[in-house]
Amino acid sequence: MTAKRSAKARKFVLRLGTPEIRDLFDAWRVGRQANTLRGKTSDLADRVGQTLQHLLANPFHPGLESHDIDDLSKRYGRKVFQSYVDNNSEHAWRLFWVYGPDQGEITWIGLEPHPEDEKKGAYATVRLSQMAPRKKRSGG
Repeated sequence: MTAKRSAKARKFVLRLGTPEIRDLFDAWRVGRQANTLRGKTSDLADRVGQTLQHLLANPFHPGLESHDIDDLSKRYGRKVFQSYVDNNSEHAWRLFWVYGPDQGEITWIGLEPHPEDEKKGAYATVRLSQMAPRKKRSGG
């Protein structure tokens, strides 16, 4: 194996933003287990699941069209990326994420319809979860 690894070969671990994304993920998981997710909610959960699979395998998978959002990065205090969940539904959902807090991790911090207004301030209403604290390292 060569020392240089391609982005495609790299695998990331998912962390959930707190509390909003963790709560959404838990609600979808419970709904799947109870077979109670229906209609648009079930469809969105499926599309987000597919997006997360691509994101964790390659954050810049061509279908995701991932890119950083300056307005959100300034507000959040670290580089925030937006990836497409879809582009053809009535809301054109976007998944927001950051690298970390630990190496090899991606934290999902938001899920919103694409802001309708492309002008300055369009991302002001996007809600972002907080990152969970870094994992404590054991050892000496």
